Amino acid sequence: MAFPLVGVIAPAHVISQISQAAARLGVQIKSSTKTMSAEELSNFGADCKLLCIEPDLISTAAIRSAESAGVVIYPSSKLLDAVATIELSTTSGEQLAILSARSAHAQSVIWPISLINNDLVITPAPGVSEEQAITIAVSNLNLLAELALTGAVELLVDANDYQKLLKINWLQPISAFATQINSVTDYYEQYLRAVLDLPLGDSGSSKSYTVTGFLKTDPQSDDYRPYLHLMARNPNLKFDQRLKIVGLSGENLESLLTEVIHAQQYYSGEIDS
Repeated sequence: MAFPLVGVIAPAHVISQISQAAARLGVQIKSSTKTMSAEELSNFGADCKLLCIEPDLISTAAIRSAESAGVVIYPSSKLLDAVATIELSTTSGEQLAILSARSAHAQSVIWPISLINNDLVITPAPGVSEEQAITIAVSNLNLLAELALTGAVELLVDANDYQKLLKINWLQPISAFATQINSVTDYYEQYLRAVLDLPLGDSGSSKSYTVTGFLKTDPQSDDYRPYLHLMARNPNLKFDQRLKIVGLSGENLESLLTEVIHAQQYYSGEIDS
């Protein structure tokens, strides 16, 4: 059996990340960053086993039309229609990020829940008890089963009321970087496994905590110079310029927060040592 060709229509940084996961699996990627009409979408997907798309780039009507021409697309128009009926809430406070994946054979996995606080993402979310985490996880997986989702998704909910859904992220999850530096199976590999109906990987963590922080460029400097100081101070820091993000995993949450916040402040020019 030949390795499949998977089409990906998404922003460039997403294509880069999913291509890395695909290369590890031997899966071939055909990619585009363009919006497409129904006809263009059908032509693009004609030689692909399936398409993975960022719904912000392609209309549901175009997806529906391409599906009627025999193209397999994730997320499907049926799923997007169902999601469109869900009422979204708003909040200016802290959020919880719930990452999960589900295959066509209904195998499901979920990663530790993350807390999003301004420019920081903390995994697992402090202040969420094991009992609360289980309740949230069960509710999330039940929703995915009800929607018959195939693929992977990030649900953002109000940190004070997890039943208030704020946003759904498909190929651009805010908390995905944490899985790339501290999970047995990261988000993008799991996404591919799910849509290709391969057995899903372990979503457990290698270390107890992960903290990631978004970076702002120092107006008086650039994105490269700060590496000299930050990598010397802590060689364990992980950077991804595609996302402008830094991350660190370990066993002491307070220490991780100190290091990541320091990295953010130094990178932005707020501090110089």
